Amino acid sequence: MRLGFSEKQAQAIDSYRQKGGRFRRPSDFARSYVVADSVFARLEPYIVIPKTDINRADSAAFDALPGIGPYFAARMVEYRGRLGGYSYKEQLLDIYRFDQERLDGQSDLLTITPPRPFRLWSMSEDSLRLHPYIRTRQAAHSIALYRSTMPRDQWTVQALASAGILPPEDAARLARCVIEEP
Repeated sequence: MRLGFSEKQAQAIDSYRQKGGRFRRPSDFARSYVVADSVFARLEPYIVIPKTDINRADSAAFDALPGIGPYFAARMVEYRGRLGGYSYKEQLLDIYRFDQERLDGQSDLLTITPPRPFRLWSMSEDSLRLHPYIRTRQAAHSIALYRSTMPRDQWTVQALASAGILPPEDAARLARCVIEEP
C-alpha cells in the first residue's frame, strides 16, 4: 500500500503469492490484473527479482523455473556435476531433449558464476574420461600421452583437436570451458 496500491489491490497481490504464485520476471508483475500500466512504469526500475545461478542452484530451484520440471531439474544438476560446473548457459543444450526454445524461455532468469577451472592438464586418465567432452578411455589416454610428450607451451585444446585426439565439435565445446592454465 505504501507503493500506491489500494488495500484491495495489495490483498490481491499478497493472495496470489500465498497461493504459490510467483513473479519470475518484472513483466509477470505487469500482467497482474490489479497493476495499472502507469503504476508498473513507475515501479519497474525498482523491481529486482533474483536470478537462478546454474552453478549453485539445487534441483528445487531449477524445478521452480517455468518449463522446467523434476526431470530437467535433476538432469541439470547431474550434468553440472559431470562437467565440474557450467562455463556457459548453452551447455544446457547438451542435456537430452533440452532444446533452444527451452533455453530461450529461461535465459533471462538464469545467471552463471564461473566454475572452478577444469583441470584438463593435470587430471588422471580415469577422471578425464568422465568429462562429457572427452568421453572415451582412448581420448583420455591420448591427452595424458600428449601431456607427457609435448612442451607445455603447446598444451591447448586446439592442439588436441589438430592432433586428432578430440573431435572438432567436442574440442570447440571444451575450448569454451573455464580450463586451468597448463
